[in-house]
Amino acid sequence: MPYAEATPLQISRALTYVMAELAQHFPTLSFTSWTDALFQQQPDLWVEGQEVFLDEDDLTRLTQRLAASPELPQLSPPIYPDYACYLAKRLVNYQDQALHALTEIEADPHAFGYSVYALILDLAGGNGIAQKVYRVTHPQQPRPGRPDPAAERQLASARIAAVRRARGELGYR
Repeated sequence: MPYAEATPLQISRALTYVMAELAQHFPTLSFTSWTDALFQQQPDLWVEGQEVFLDEDDLTRLTQRLAASPELPQLSPPIYPDYACYLAKRLVNYQDQALHALTEIEADPHAFGYSVYALILDLAGGNGIAQKVYRVTHPQQPRPGRPDPAAERQLASARIAAVRRARGELGYR
C-alpha cells in the first residue's frame, strides 16, 4: 500500500519493523531520526494482517538514508560495501588499460576516430572517487622493477594534454 494511504497505526507498525530490522546497525539514532527518515522516504508498505513491513529495496534505501544521519559518527576509514570495492577496482583497471592504449594514441594522435580517442582520454583521466575507494580497499605493495601505477596515473593529465596539443585542440595549442 502507498505510504500516503497508510493509517497512523500502520505507519507506527512499519516504524517498529524498521527499527527492529536495523537497530543493530544504528543503535545510537534518536527516535526522531528514525521517524524523519521513514517520513522522508515514504516507502510502500506491505501489510499482512497485523504485520507491516518494507520490501528489501525500500529497506536498503532507508538504511542508506539513516547512514547519512548527522547523528552518526564519521567512520575513519569509511567502510565500503563489496559492490563499491568491485566498481572502484573495475574503474581503476579501465584507467590502467586506457593508459596503455594512450601510448598508441601518443604514437599517432590522428590515427583513431573521435569516439575511440574520447573514450580512451576519458578513461585515462581516471575517477578520483574510484581512486580513493580503491586505495582504501586495495592497499598497494611496491613491486621492484615495475612502474608505480599510482605515479603513472598522476602523469596521465600531462600525457592527455600533450595528445590534445598534438591533435590541435583549442585551448591546448
